[in-house]
Amino acid sequence: MTQEEQAVLDRFNADNWAMLYRCRWSPEDADEVVPQLMQLLESSDPEIQQETLRALFRIGTPAAAAADQVAALTRSSVPMTKRLAVLALGQIAHQLPEVCVDPVAETLSDPECCRDALRILAYLGKAAAGALEAVKPLLTNPDVKVRRDAVKALAKMKPANPQVIDLIHAATNDRSKIVREAASKCLKSFGE
Repeated sequence: MTQEEQAVLDRFNADNWAMLYRCRWSPEDADEVVPQLMQLLESSDPEIQQETLRALFRIGTPAAAAADQVAALTRSSVPMTKRLAVLALGQIAHQLPEVCVDPVAETLSDPECCRDALRILAYLGKAAAGALEAVKPLLTNPDVKVRRDAVKALAKMKPANPQVIDLIHAATNDRSKIVREAASKCLKSFGE
């Protein structure tokens, strides 16, 4: 971590991140801050990358220009960097599914990222329909919360798809009550 990189982050994080939050409604501030954060994403220091990802998350969609760089970090070998990249990508690029869906779906096999990725795909809804095949195997995951979140994601991604309806029907027989309840609720929302 260089002193210069840390100084930039310290300036952005001052006053409870006031400058970062201002970027949400001030395009002028975002135009000044986001390019500097994009430069910091190129740092070789994982701590700088992580703090930068947190900053981009706080800014939200006005930081969408950084989406491609953040997407690349979803393949990081550093677990915390990878998880923060998934969260940041969902926050800044949810209006850009062509940038967001594939990198997020690729993290579904990582237990540290899986539930966050499922929530992002559910939020993207039909725009994330291309991730259907990556989500389906999670219906048999040993983690009950992953199975529940997979049901919810499938319901949002392809609600009228007969295959999805069949999968959700099957989830009403899951061994866990929370998965069964989630599946029943999804089916009711479909009018089933």
